[in-house]
Amino acid sequence: MTNKPVIFVIGGPGCGKGTQCEKIVSKYGFTHLSTGDLLRDEVKSGSERGKRLNTIMESGQLVPLEEVLGLLKDAITKNEGSSKGFLIDGYPREVDQAIKFEEQVSKCTFVIYFDVSDDTMVQRLLKRGETSGRVDDNEETIKKRLATFHQHSDPILDHYKDKLVKIPGERLPEEIFLDVCKSIDDKCHYWITRRLRLIQFTDKMSCDVFNLIPWFNQYWKSKSKCKPVIFIIGGPGSGKGTQCEKIVSKYGFTHLSTGDLLRAEVKSGSERGKKLGSIMESGQLVPSEEVFQLLKDAFTKNDNSSRGYLIDGFPREVDQAIKFEEQVSKCTFVIYFEVSDDTMVQRLLKRGETSGRVDDNEETIKKRLATFHQHSGPILNHYKDKLVVISGERLPEEIFLDVCKSIEDKCNLTI
Repeated sequence: MTNKPVIFVIGGPGCGKGTQCEKIVSKYGFTHLSTGDLLRDEVKSGSERGKRLNTIMESGQLVPLEEVLGLLKDAITKNEGSSKGFLIDGYPREVDQAIKFEEQVSKCTFVIYFDVSDDTMVQRLLKRGETSGRVDDNEETIKKRLATFHQHSDPILDHYKDKLVKIPGERLPEEIFLDVCKSIDDKCHYWITRRLRLIQFTDKMSCDVFNLIPWFNQYWKSKSKCKPVIFIIGGPGSGKGTQCEKIVSKYGFTHLSTGDLLRAEVKSGSERGKKLGSIMESGQLVPSEEVFQLLKDAFTKNDNSSRGYLIDGFPREVDQAIKFEEQVSKCTFVIYFEVSDDTMVQRLLKRGETSGRVDDNEETIKKRLATFHQHSGPILNHYKDKLVVISGERLPEEIFLDVCKSIEDKCNLTI
């Protein structure tokens, strides 16, 4: 019925697939079809079929396979003209359903499975239950739902093992979505329109372009080995956190803050985390080698999914910069958000009115600024040939325009 991509989306309750489906719909213009939503909408419509389905559900019986398949067929037909692809969520529940769908509706392009441990899903749903008011958000019911999910999904995953893309779901939604985008771009060839902006081809020209797909794939694989690495420098209250969020959202870069990496490692309870926790609790500085290793590990972890890196809070010394470039990656360029000390002091004092942070007081702020200048001066001088200075005493949107220009010029990006 359709030559558009059809993706089955599989994941247990609390795995985060709803969030990811929303992001896919927003970015790619796909249509999200949930069998549960389709059944509820049909009943609500008051149609003859809706009345029939309602009678079945009220009697406690399962809705027949043929009825669900009919709803999916109708939904795909209805959206065929406007949709750029389909996300099928909650279907198939059995291998026979998968076979019938492919015989009568469309071939499945590939399957995304959000891989999340049962413990994590239980904790997420219990957390949701604190405010959701849902009667099924209790531990006993959640575990029953998970058992049912595994019973139905495992045979489907095995059936589609050659089309299966497993995506770890125990990360930040933005990190997960980078893997989702990569799988869609690879499997559905959306990288052509997104990366190369090839538009309005005639049928013949389109065929010629698709014959070049293997060549383009090889080209982009070679390009991806050289990912941009940007050091972000700015004093406390300079606004670099806000700008980093905007960069991540627009360009899909990975933001690595040494402070966040240290806190995450301590929180993990690992042996390294316990050692770092002891050092920090004693008031000592964490050794440069430990911070360096955390960054290397973060690069390795994100290498396949990330499109570039923002390094925030590192390097603090020129020796660290040299070692990083020797052992990890060359620095593409450095962004320095230039803000006067007076402005940073005022911003942090303003924040201190509501933040509750003990270091948001004038005396401590001035000490932090002195430390910042002591460490940042030699780094800025070391990278003077790669340095982009951006005035940070403007509206965030105005600052971000300069940020985008520098990234696209220095990294040869076209968005």
